[in-house]
Amino acid sequence: MLPKIISTFLTLIISIQIGQAQLSDLLIAPPYYIKTVKLDNGKQPKSSPIIKLGHRLYFSFDDLQADEKEYSYQIKRYDEYWQPSILNESEFIDGFASDVITDITQSTGTLQSYTHYSLTLPNDNTRILLSGNYMLEVLDEDGETVFNKPFILYEETINVGLQVKWPNDVRIKDEMQMIDLVLYKSGYTIQNESDNLLIKVFQNNNLNQSLQFRQPTFYQGDRWLYHEPQKALFDGINEFRRFECKDLRGFNYGIAHKELSDQLYDFYVYTATPRNHYLYYKDIDGCYILAANQAFDDVNTEADYVQVHFTYKGDLPDHQKLYVTGRFNDFNPTEQAAFKYNEDTGVYENVQLLKQAYYDYILVTKDVQGHINPTTIEGNFSQTENDYTAVVYYKAPGARYTKVIGYATASSDQMK
Repeated sequence: MLPKIISTFLTLIISIQIGQAQLSDLLIAPPYYIKTVKLDNGKQPKSSPIIKLGHRLYFSFDDLQADEKEYSYQIKRYDEYWQPSILNESEFIDGFASDVITDITQSTGTLQSYTHYSLTLPNDNTRILLSGNYMLEVLDEDGETVFNKPFILYEETINVGLQVKWPNDVRIKDEMQMIDLVLYKSGYTIQNESDNLLIKVFQNNNLNQSLQFRQPTFYQGDRWLYHEPQKALFDGINEFRRFECKDLRGFNYGIAHKELSDQLYDFYVYTATPRNHYLYYKDIDGCYILAANQAFDDVNTEADYVQVHFTYKGDLPDHQKLYVTGRFNDFNPTEQAAFKYNEDTGVYENVQLLKQAYYDYILVTKDVQGHINPTTIEGNFSQTENDYTAVVYYKAPGARYTKVIGYATASSDQMK
């Protein structure tokens, strides 16, 4: 039994590393003049880029150059490891995989002018036929990719049971959250599951990181159980920090002060410090919700942009950098999200140009090897409320593509 456990553990760890590296290698960050890129199911307050096949997908972004460019979109399909699909476009698209974005609106009454572009799928020209991993690319007039966004479409062919539990190991019970999975096949045939079946579990809809499972731990007829108490573990981290910038003149939660410069408002978030204890409040798990008090009709075109100033006072581990992340930047610690140390003030500083909204965010560190750690500054606590999503990939023997045949969500506030 022991060699089998060790083998399973190594397979799990290797698959996690591969999955993260391949998706991050594909991502193209928007240029400085493209802001507020959203791709999700449109649900509030917690939206998701994991969407049921055939249901509405909402995509939008702002161009701060405020002209009317002819942007187009292109849909590309990938396998479960974010490798390009071998399928022809006609095999997974009804209509066109690429088309011009025609829903274009200019901002109104804002200090920062911008052009708002939006797209809904499926539409009259594009309907995706197959579940799986996809990338939506935005192309300029020359056909060059400006940026892209990943999303996942799922079917519910089989039922999935997902639970978040307290860890069995008392040494990590105050820090970690454990995942248990059950697949209810209900007569659906799955062959060679160790090679053809893959389950990914995401925390707070962050597609950049996942736990991945292949071989069930126990078989009980049509019930396949995945129980790996020493390995199926996520950091609890802490509740997301938050602020709002919806009121250009009045009170905004989390803002120490604000001022109007020559062109835009500057909002100064209260200085962050290390969090050595758990702080309870109801966050939205890293999401953001557009909100502007002065918007009377459409917040998408009436919300303004403000300069948001983040500061951090505290020590950092040697050879590590600090970043501000959340769904507003896809949890991606890019150079634009990096803090710089100000020797005059003795604090780390970062400035983001953000659209008026309610924001969740978190501070993460990254070392020279590229390892991201959200617990260095935020702490690590098992009682933190986190959302989890399980996605089940299956490639039948002889098939040319992988489908997503199962989906489930769970919250750690229901831990057992």
